[in-house]
Amino acid sequence: TTTAAAAATAGTKTPIPAMAAHRNGLEARRRRGKSATTREVGAVGRSATPSPCRVVVGGGGAPRTYCAFATGQGSGAPLLHRRRFCSVTAATCLSLTSASSSLADDSFCLTGDQASQQTQQRKRMARADEPNLFEIPPDLHPTYRSVPTLLRAGIAVASALVVGRSALSRLLSSSPFSFRSLLHFRPSRKLVSPSFIRGALSFLLRTALLSTIANLAVQEAAYPPSRVTTGALAERGELPSSLSQYAVVQPLAVCSPVIETGAGETVSRVMTSSWSEGNATKPKPIGVHSIRYAKLKQDAAATNWTGRKYDKIYLHHGFGASSLSWLPVLPPLVERLGNPRGQSLGLAHDAPGFGFTDRPDGDADGGLEQYGSANNAGIALALLEEESETDGEGDAVKSDRGAKSVAIFGHSMGSKAALLMALQCASQPRLRLTPNLVVLVAPALDGVTLPSSSRGRGPSRSAGGERPKGWIGRVAHRAWIAWRKAFLDYPLRYGLRRLVNGSGGGDFWRRGLSLVWGDPARLSDSDALRFRWPSVGEGWEQGLINFARSMLLSLPKTSDRVELDDRLLLKEVANLEDTRVVIIFGSKDGVVRIEGPVAEKLRGEYPGVKLARIEGMGHDPFEEDVDGFLTELEKALED
Repeated sequence: TTTAAAAATAGTKTPIPAMAAHRNGLEARRRRGKSATTREVGAVGRSATPSPCRVVVGGGGAPRTYCAFATGQGSGAPLLHRRRFCSVTAATCLSLTSASSSLADDSFCLTGDQASQQTQQRKRMARADEPNLFEIPPDLHPTYRSVPTLLRAGIAVASALVVGRSALSRLLSSSPFSFRSLLHFRPSRKLVSPSFIRGALSFLLRTALLSTIANLAVQEAAYPPSRVTTGALAERGELPSSLSQYAVVQPLAVCSPVIETGAGETVSRVMTSSWSEGNATKPKPIGVHSIRYAKLKQDAAATNWTGRKYDKIYLHHGFGASSLSWLPVLPPLVERLGNPRGQSLGLAHDAPGFGFTDRPDGDADGGLEQYGSANNAGIALALLEEESETDGEGDAVKSDRGAKSVAIFGHSMGSKAALLMALQCASQPRLRLTPNLVVLVAPALDGVTLPSSSRGRGPSRSAGGERPKGWIGRVAHRAWIAWRKAFLDYPLRYGLRRLVNGSGGGDFWRRGLSLVWGDPARLSDSDALRFRWPSVGEGWEQGLINFARSMLLSLPKTSDRVELDDRLLLKEVANLEDTRVVIIFGSKDGVVRIEGPVAEKLRGEYPGVKLARIEGMGHDPFEEDVDGFLTELEKALED
């Protein structure tokens, strides 16, 4: 360790003997049958330049990645935090793995070039008006790049030749300025004949059409918008926010609560037993991008808010957005509502189909189910459960600790996932999570704030239906998938890409957001950037299509057990013991119109739900005016 510290301090390229020892230990364990990933083996034994490091615990089974950093300046023992980027020397990393008794004996450090890439996230410049948001890296192009002028000119000439030399010859021969016409010129003759005009227009239109198609094809092949996976962004240290994290998550099994019908009548009693894990399909692991903000006990500051405090705060975003939409309000929300007696935590993740969360194959078994609200709630519960187990510090939480108070927020489309999450927390004591507060911002709920529909009333089954049986059925099914991908999915993907990532795509989000903002003058470049960031993600177009398919293919009612619709779901959550439900909306919301008759209906049907109206705000009040949103929220909670 002393040698490593000297080498790291001097910034030399001298190999560290301890690193070689760790490498030998890895190889020995691999020979004994324990596996180690390529990333782990390849990073060990590199040069000992000062760099951040990660400590991987449990390389033989399910490794857990920690981040080591020193507390204080030059004193204090290093701490471990899971999945967090850090900045310490390789010597600190080695001292942890060699001297710390809290780590397993097969722990080791990742240093060198790969670990150095993770420091790029710290070196990137944050925006002045949005300190937790980074600019899109300059080597990534969110829009189509322009085809060079000389190449476009060459395409135009080639298109004219392809249209036909004979057509061009006929056009020139009928021209009044041709050699033959000049020889037989008569003063009374019209200079431009109708046949020449028709021929010229036909030639120009055909040439322009072919040239446009060729330009689009060349642009698509040689100058397309950049596409990058979330894993690659994480490896490069170029995630969109300083609060961003990416990890593979095993969602908890969540199935929608059901009611029973019999003899043509609906039984009003909710079947709470439907929440048992036996009635839910086991979800598949999925890579999830989320943002995380923690308020440490020693950082707790006195605020004017004297109401109830919460240990955990979770936020669900709306349609077309991502967890980045909560980025401006997440830190102040945790600071104001977070529990000052211990570490309070705020989390938000990208729902499947949006942001930087993985896009599952919609044609695989259960693929479309992963885009549903139930799986979205399961991801949130899994992230919260993991944080509860590690207490945010990498240390296991004692089993005798009491339940954590949770505030759950849902915006627009994400409101249903918030309600499902709250009901699941209340019905599963093992989670040790108590949903004391549910805040729905401009909720898009069928039969509540939107016109009632029959979608989603069926039992919890795959949105894609059952797989065909027999080889004929399987062949026909594959043929249908191939046809749909070629003639439906690809045109839709191309249209979405051209619409969002077109050469003028930089203004797409600004134009769109100006329609949903209550006051377009409040719209900033950072607001547009938060929505623009996910458009560089690999497969975002297909993810949006899969999400739409999962919504459209929800099965109708086919048995006596049907899912609770949004109206009854809200009523069940509002009736939970020690749970407050608040609905916040803007007076100028043109997407989900709650102002007026809908608000009166809510007050009549849900007397226990508090309504808070924000004057002059649109569909995203927490982005449009952070302070105004928090002020109205605190007023609603004080009543």
